[in-house]
Amino acid sequence: MFIKLATLRIISTLSVLVCLSATSFAQRSSELSADFPDSRTMAVQTKVEKLFDAAEFERAFFIYRNELAPLGDKYAQYMVGFMYQTGLGVEQDTVAAAAWYQLAAERDTREFVVVRDRYLHVIDENDAAEARLQYRQLRVKYSDLAVLLSSIKRNVRELEDRTGSRVRSQSSPVTVIQSRSSRFSSGSDYYVNVRKELEARVMLLKEIGDFQDLEADADRINIHDLERRVQQLIEVEVE
Repeated sequence: MFIKLATLRIISTLSVLVCLSATSFAQRSSELSADFPDSRTMAVQTKVEKLFDAAEFERAFFIYRNELAPLGDKYAQYMVGFMYQTGLGVEQDTVAAAAWYQLAAERDTREFVVVRDRYLHVIDENDAAEARLQYRQLRVKYSDLAVLLSSIKRNVRELEDRTGSRVRSQSSPVTVIQSRSSRFSSGSDYYVNVRKELEARVMLLKEIGDFQDLEADADRINIHDLERRVQQLIEVEVE
């Protein structure tokens, strides 16, 4: 588990280079987020970068780990790894750092892949093996596939709560307050937007998972089939 100081400095320097473009990279690396970045998410990204720059590391770590990383924000997932590696805001943990670096690199983003590969190359073989096990567990919750599936299920529940057991498009005179934006919209407009979100997320899941025959029509989505496909693919990809 011990890493020579010189080696740690090299890795830390490489990691800091990635950090230098923090805010813009955070937004760019969350482009495929299951919760397509909205104004609230971008505000949280900006807030956490200010906290990190102000050396309020514990608060920054909490936000990266518990608010942004679960949304599929790859920069946030990288930062969780970086803070585990350096012990900023959290107890230093080589294994956890390696696991989160692997998760951040799942889209093959060059900067994250470089950090992941160099870090795995210098840590102890036993730590690397344990990190791969932790990575498998992280993927079940925080991989792009898992995050997208969770958002799709949330959209389906919203529509079913409004229309019954089937997902249908119905008009409604009810005024809905959108919690994230605090905007008002008619019930019909709100649920039309939910349907659009649902279908867009299914299309993205189809692309990421290479599910060529996946049905994206909101009225034809089979959640049980989606769950089965995603679970099988996650299990295959972490072998």
